Amino acid sequence: MKQRWWILYSVIIVSMLAACGQQESASVADSASPAPASAKMVAERVLGGAAQSMTELSEPVAAQSGLDVKKYVALRHHLNVEVPAATMQASFEAAVQHCEALRCQILNASIQRATDYSPPYANLSARIPPRNVAIFMAGLAKSGEIVQHGRETEDKTNQVVDTEARIKNLTELRDRLRLMLNDKAAQFKDIIEVERELANTQSQLDSLASIRKLLALETELVAVNIDFTAKQGITEQGFFAPVAQALRDAGRVMMESLATLISFIASAIPWLLIGIPLLLLLRVCWLAVRKKLLNR
Repeated sequence: MKQRWWILYSVIIVSMLAACGQQESASVADSASPAPASAKMVAERVLGGAAQSMTELSEPVAAQSGLDVKKYVALRHHLNVEVPAATMQASFEAAVQHCEALRCQILNASIQRATDYSPPYANLSARIPPRNVAIFMAGLAKSGEIVQHGRETEDKTNQVVDTEARIKNLTELRDRLRLMLNDKAAQFKDIIEVERELANTQSQLDSLASIRKLLALETELVAVNIDFTAKQGITEQGFFAPVAQALRDAGRVMMESLATLISFIASAIPWLLIGIPLLLLLRVCWLAVRKKLLNR
């Protein structure tokens, strides 16, 4: 009797569960049914009757959802400043002092004095905070004429996001490994393996941290590269300038040829000191052998 009641009770429970499942599936189907129609309306509104790619279709959806991905962009300026040759040093030093006053990071600062064959030249490479770039450019225009100004941008967003994600994952792994070291029930060989993996993880974290710092310098500061060139005089820009340049080049070529000849003679002297006595010895031996052959 008890067994029959137990079977009847089981049948009732199974039927109730089946009915609940059907109601839930029906409600889910009812809630999901308007989706195709709404998706079709959105597609027709976005496409406007024309065929578009999946990228073009996904951009308005991203805008509607309010997703705003932060951009990391590296900005670089390349300038050529022309200054009088007599004031090259003063203009270069003024630019360096102005850059330091604006809390910039100087990467390279070099100057080459004028020679008989080349005019003076200077170069300054630095990273400047974005808010101070306009101030630095205004001061630079006072020391010389900006004859060329190029701008270059590079999107570093993917590299920054990938690096930060890897840092986050490795940090979580390092924390888990540290917790495993505190497990008193762990065996000695397991502890050694965990310590080895922990050291490897920490090394990767340090490397990624360095990469992230470099990316931060490129995206948070503006790179500026300046070439200071000497302004040509009237005689250098005149009618006979190509002839003067050709004469200077001819003298340079002549001196280079003479230097090559001297180097060749200097390198041949040791061989001559060894070769001449050897040739004389060979000649004496040949004459002796020849004399013996003739006497026979």
